Amino acid sequence: MNKKALTILFSIGVILTLLVVGCAPDAAPPAAEEEAETPAAEEEEAPAAAADKVYTGTWADVDTAGSDQNLVLIEMADNLRVASNGRLDITISASGEIIPRDEGTPSVKDGIVDIASPAASMDMGRLGPVTYILGSSGLPAGGSTTDWVVWAIHGDGLAIMSDVYEDYGYVKGVVGGAAELFCHSHKPLNNAAAFKGLKFRALGLWGEVLQESYGASVVQIPGGEVYSAMERGVIDAFELGPAGLNWTFGFQEIAEYVGLPGVQSPGYFKPAIVNKGWYDALPADLQGMFDDELAALAMRSIGYIGYENAVGIQKFKDYGTKVFYVDDDFQADIALKTRAKCEEFASSDPLFKQVWDQQNEFFSVWAGIAEITPKYTIYNE
Repeated sequence: MNKKALTILFSIGVILTLLVVGCAPDAAPPAAEEEAETPAAEEEEAPAAAADKVYTGTWADVDTAGSDQNLVLIEMADNLRVASNGRLDITISASGEIIPRDEGTPSVKDGIVDIASPAASMDMGRLGPVTYILGSSGLPAGGSTTDWVVWAIHGDGLAIMSDVYEDYGYVKGVVGGAAELFCHSHKPLNNAAAFKGLKFRALGLWGEVLQESYGASVVQIPGGEVYSAMERGVIDAFELGPAGLNWTFGFQEIAEYVGLPGVQSPGYFKPAIVNKGWYDALPADLQGMFDDELAALAMRSIGYIGYENAVGIQKFKDYGTKVFYVDDDFQADIALKTRAKCEEFASSDPLFKQVWDQQNEFFSVWAGIAEITPKYTIYNE
């Protein structure tokens, strides 16, 4: 066979080989690829059942039903219900509906309620005087509500309060209040001399300062009994809360005067104390929603309650209630007397001192905002 014939035969063999290979069936994919697809589909379906579970909670508030302070919590619960597609359902109860007004903190610890927003000063007997400086109502010459909320969110306040309330629950947020009226009275009480021998209803550190430094006869009675006590002459004057709240109590009917500004309680918030077992049992996504909504609540409550406070004082004026203003010298002296009390607590109470020192450092920096904020505005005539 010559060279040309060999070349032809070799070419035919190559062509036949290529045809055979091209017609062969595709090789099966590696087993590893099949195994990777199957579990992935199963894992995607796993959370479906858990997502349908509804987590319920009970929140006990210290304020009365229908008050701005309580209504803002109801709005918060509605927001959570919508955001979670109904999976987180919290019921808000007002003062005294489930537990006694001053039992919020131990009730959270014992699991009687899941969350409570008490007045921090109500826990003085449980935690000591440190509660006076935890955003509590009745701290004379203390921070405004905005000051307190900024401290809580940006000044380590939430972490500090969580440490203080360690044995009772987590502190997951705060509910802002507003500046309170200085007092309701039958005559102007604009200087220190006016308080000597006066039967005056007050709570918190303000009650201590009034009695020790200004000679008042301080009476401690629940807010719900103030109207009748004033009407019957059991007390001569009293302080209780912001104008928006006090108007709903009808105090314009029993006192001719209101005092401004509320130096005895320039602002406050209520801590949101949460049962640890209840919170830990929430799925991670619901914990995130809860935390985010409480952060929003802190800011929303400042505007909500603050605005109603402004509306409230106008209602008192329109009604004919007379307004007097506390002398500057008296306000300055109240601040000095209250600081002296705080220094006294700090000298004998390590926990108070720890929080007091931290707050002094924080507020010395935060005070710079007042220098930046202009005094004059186009909205004042």
